[in-house]
Amino acid sequence: MLHVATCLWDANDASNEFSRCYDESWVERLYRGFARNLTRPFRFVCFTDRLREFSPQILQQPLTARPIAYGSFTEPYRLNEPMILVGLDTIIVRNIDHLADYCLSADKIALPRDFKHPDRSINGVALVPKGWRRIYDEWSGENDMEWLRNYPWRPLNDEFPAQVVSYKMDVRWRADVLPAEARIVYFHGKPKAQDLGHIGWVRDNWH
Repeated sequence: MLHVATCLWDANDASNEFSRCYDESWVERLYRGFARNLTRPFRFVCFTDRLREFSPQILQQPLTARPIAYGSFTEPYRLNEPMILVGLDTIIVRNIDHLADYCLSADKIALPRDFKHPDRSINGVALVPKGWRRIYDEWSGENDMEWLRNYPWRPLNDEFPAQVVSYKMDVRWRADVLPAEARIVYFHGKPKAQDLGHIGWVRDNWH
């Protein structure tokens, strides 16, 4: 079955200032965004540092490697199942059934291109087919984005043009008008969705 996965941990010494805002409410909003825009059956799993109180539909898995840092986003690969892996600062804005179908049928992980170096990947959103547990098994605590660059991938930008977009690079410069094809908007650094309540598409989809 398709899994949707994310991670939550209490901010620590390795956390940058821009990622100290996360709590359980971000997980709940993310789950609801997927529930509204995905009709394929899925399990929603939050990998977390401690047991938390979530809605019953949100499953929990422990983050086991220490110290917990951004590289901990490698741990969901231990599921070894078809998976959409996203950060908490992600907004689902339209139906994504076809992105789920990619995870259920493809052979390579799909990742966005790096904006400055388009021949390499970044991992704002990962569409992961079944059978990639070795990414976790072979990991020794490296930064997750750097680690993923050791494995074959397909550019999301080519597979699904303009559908998985960065707010900072693809949206903000358009006076915050969402591209018509966009399905998933991911954030990195500042601003975050909580800073953008004045923008209609954020208000309509991040709740």
